[in-house]
Amino acid sequence: MKKFKFTYKNIIAILFVVFIMVSFVLSFITAPTKILGGLARGYLNSPEDTNVLSKIGNGFKDFDSRMSEYYVFHDISINSYGAVQNLIDKKLIDDVDPEYEVLKLNNGYLTFKNTSDEDLTNLGNYLIDIKSVCDKNNINLMYINKLSKTTDDKDLLPANYPYAHKSNYGELKKRLLQNNIGVLDIQDIVDEQNIDKYCLFFKTDHHWTPKTGIWVSQLITEKLNSLYNYNLNSDLYDISNYNVETHYNAFLGSQGKRVGYLYAGADDLDVITPKYDTDMSVKIAGSGEILKGTFEDTIIHRECITPDNLLNKDQTAYDTYMLGNHDLVEIKNNNINNGKRALLILDSFGCVVAPYLSQNFQQLDCIDLRSYTGSLKDYIEETSPDVVIYMATEYQKN
Repeated sequence: MKKFKFTYKNIIAILFVVFIMVSFVLSFITAPTKILGGLARGYLNSPEDTNVLSKIGNGFKDFDSRMSEYYVFHDISINSYGAVQNLIDKKLIDDVDPEYEVLKLNNGYLTFKNTSDEDLTNLGNYLIDIKSVCDKNNINLMYINKLSKTTDDKDLLPANYPYAHKSNYGELKKRLLQNNIGVLDIQDIVDEQNIDKYCLFFKTDHHWTPKTGIWVSQLITEKLNSLYNYNLNSDLYDISNYNVETHYNAFLGSQGKRVGYLYAGADDLDVITPKYDTDMSVKIAGSGEILKGTFEDTIIHRECITPDNLLNKDQTAYDTYMLGNHDLVEIKNNNINNGKRALLILDSFGCVVAPYLSQNFQQLDCIDLRSYTGSLKDYIEETSPDVVIYMATEYQKN
């Protein structure tokens, strides 16, 4: 048997293995339930028709994701890895989950590599079904084609990185218009006004910036006025009506957190609040919490801004608006007496839209179908809003 020699390289290798083992043990000690909980969550969240082996595989996949997230040297590892990738000018950053591979575009913006096609046929069927409920209750329905950071702009793609992404949105839009469903197409507006769409997004995140949220709120009110003769005040969204408080290098978004701030830097975050008097009541149905007071008292949560902890695993600076995602939020504007009530079907993009859109309605209810367990149709019939604004691609299957 060959005798083992304690050479320099062997010692380094042994120390590295020991470091990894100790790191993993410390990770389990500091967050055992969060890490091991991934095994159960991945298994239980698997589709019902999935076989047992696939469910176990999903469990280990979620476990691997949790292990990476709660690894004790998580921040150092992420930032060091990103710094190296930036030095060698690598444009596509590998990830354990291919769905979250990060691509750096030629304009410096980050995005998730997306090569899957988008089929909106079932969404169209669902919206037409919702339209029948709205018609029966004399309620208007408008769909918003939510502008995405996903790019097909070939000149922005790094060389040799295919980025195939197809969508049948054109067919969806045609069907909706044929069924008298209003459509606000933000992509069309961007094209018509020759807007650089990337300036509407954070550099390191897939979401719109708060200023974009104000702009989209203006587009919505203008479209509602045009379609249904509402008398909403679209001039309210002039930025001169707001105080803009900028927190510099205070936000690392969903894409930036995968690669660290040393890869593409961090984003500034604007906290934008009305200069005019506000009096609001915000009820978060999931927790039963009711917040009362000004716009700042009820909507803004500055404690989510942690520039000294950009890789914060528990929250993100984007949660400054509405404290992130909730299944149902009911916003009452006590300074508006126009009697108008709207229901906004949203996802996380709506966190920077709903606060400003609420300034034109006596009540704005917000439902996120990703977590809402009630029946949307029943909610519409029970609350009877003037308009349902559908700004999401999620839909209920029953």
